[in-house]
Amino acid sequence: MLRAFSLLPLPILYAVFGALAFLARLFGWRTQLVRDGLARCLPDAPGQERDRIGRDFYRYLGELVAEAVHGARTEPADLVERLRFENPEAVEGVLESGKRVMLLAAHHCNWEWLLLRCSTAFGVPLVAAYKPASRERADRELTRMRTRFGATMIPAKKIVQHLLEQRGAVKLLALVADQSPAASSDQQSWLSFFGQETAFFRGPGWIGAKMGYQPFFIAMRREGRGRYVARFVPLLAPGERADADRVQEAYVRAVEDQVRRHPAQYFWAYNRWKRARRLYD
Repeated sequence: MLRAFSLLPLPILYAVFGALAFLARLFGWRTQLVRDGLARCLPDAPGQERDRIGRDFYRYLGELVAEAVHGARTEPADLVERLRFENPEAVEGVLESGKRVMLLAAHHCNWEWLLLRCSTAFGVPLVAAYKPASRERADRELTRMRTRFGATMIPAKKIVQHLLEQRGAVKLLALVADQSPAASSDQQSWLSFFGQETAFFRGPGWIGAKMGYQPFFIAMRREGRGRYVARFVPLLAPGERADADRVQEAYVRAVEDQVRRHPAQYFWAYNRWKRARRLYD
């Protein structure tokens, strides 16, 4: 299905998925979840402003899905034109010095195009952690798309094991780490996110501190339909020793700042606060 839709020109995909996103909002698909998330994170914004952001989110959701589908057949040159890097030399310099880099992103703007773009940008193989889709066929289709330009996709639960087995061979690692860990996971920490106590995977902090990866947050913004700019923001000061808690905190603050700047492009339809912290967490 993904490959069949990807044969359509991008303007037609925008029209199709834009209409579906409009219907999703009209018929209430996750609208209460979106409203609750915006009220939690932007309590000082007037109600009318939050309503506008919610409408803009659904409009952008249609564009995001259209662009993700288009990613199944887009070419590297097209991505270079559509997704511009402001400062790739920040990452290139670390790699050229022989150090390893960890690229951290969020479910903000077009993370699927970002993965494809980073797969060819730095001249070294990219390894990315991901959460497998619940349906096997969908998982195969998504993995096929995400690995088109040479990236290696590793289930998030196995990423540390994979890095250890590779004995330092993975020079460029990508994580989208703003989703909620499972309640049963012992690899989670609780941090303030928009003033709410929120669970996060410990992976970014632990990998940065224990495995010697230099952490960068990718701050991405939309400049227009199908046009993005990304900036690589170091999460540690020059010469600063990596500390797991410091890296984790810096990542969460970077995500929060990016969402505040461009709220309509965050994926509000996900239940980020589906559980509260237990006494023994």
